[in-house]
Amino acid sequence: MIALTKMLTGEATVSKHLTYKGDEKITRELVEASRKPVPVVVWNSTLKCNLKCVHCYANAGSKSDELSTEEAKAFIDDLASIKAPVLLFSGGEPLLRHDIFELAAYASKRIACSLSTNGTLITPEIAEKLKEAGFSYVGVSIDGLKETNDRFRGVDGAFEKAFEGLINARDAGIMTGIRFTVTKYNIKDVPAVIDMLAENEIPRFCLYHLVPSGRASFKDDISLKERRDLIDWLIEKAIQLHDDGYKTEILTVDNPADGVYVYLKLKETDEKLAEEALEFLKYRGGDNSGKRIACVDVHGDIHPNQFWWDHTVGNIREERFSELWLNPRDELLVKLRNKTAYLRGRCGKCRFKEVCGGFRLRALRAGDLWGDDPDCYLTDEEIGIV
Repeated sequence: MIALTKMLTGEATVSKHLTYKGDEKITRELVEASRKPVPVVVWNSTLKCNLKCVHCYANAGSKSDELSTEEAKAFIDDLASIKAPVLLFSGGEPLLRHDIFELAAYASKRIACSLSTNGTLITPEIAEKLKEAGFSYVGVSIDGLKETNDRFRGVDGAFEKAFEGLINARDAGIMTGIRFTVTKYNIKDVPAVIDMLAENEIPRFCLYHLVPSGRASFKDDISLKERRDLIDWLIEKAIQLHDDGYKTEILTVDNPADGVYVYLKLKETDEKLAEEALEFLKYRGGDNSGKRIACVDVHGDIHPNQFWWDHTVGNIREERFSELWLNPRDELLVKLRNKTAYLRGRCGKCRFKEVCGGFRLRALRAGDLWGDDPDCYLTDEEIGIV
């Protein structure tokens, strides 16, 4: 996750409370987190879903043998024992899980809890229940304006219901934001969606770069030029929102090259701020799959991230998450935590590989786990390859 607003202006809204725990760029918590592989955990608590999203990585809607309430509570206790920073309830649509509020109330007394939802089920009453259960953040998936979003979601009216849900969560006093997966079908909607958030005082916009998994593939992705132009625009927009007094922060996810690009742009105008940004990337940059990000799917299988379901580290029904994660026997997990030793091609030669290293799963989907990230838009000159 690359916090553009934080890197460019030194300020953040949601991230200040959830991640950085203060106003300083490099906090004690951030330093400590970078030294140990205790992850933010994405838990796909159910595959039940009321939408039919064309780019769903979980193939939601299918039947599944989800963890029981008792199994889920044991899992939560284990995460709390290793002081996992955040448990993200995801799906499918997690609000369709029958015991979601019971589990969130149980978990929130032990660990920070966030919700990843399509938002369509968040009535004012549900929003109050989310608040009471202790969710500290609600992220709603919106992938464009009405026409675009409803086509993505496979259900007419999904946009209105999702946006209403977002506002209901905001009005209940929960920190909120949206998750926007950029593709060639919705890139044109990015400016209008961000303006919509700023005008409605929604504090976070997370732009996800597409990861070919589940129902999504490379054919849905934008070009390298479009990606670079988009990040240029997001940089300008983040500064503009800050200067105009809006509290909406902009972040990007699943393309660590974005952080390097921001650093290079800052070097053109402010050497001191650029060096601060580079120092920040040492703690927050790069692909943390298999180290500080983990996924537990609906069956209890553990994966290096939420898109990597074709590799399983172990199963929490058979062995504790903490044991499998902190004392890894899985070869991929071990290598991901020392990935710079294995990088090849442009990523292996890049002068920024320690703070970037590419997104390994996307490289794997392109044919070589340790090869080039096909979504890197930096030039050879920028990354120090002569």
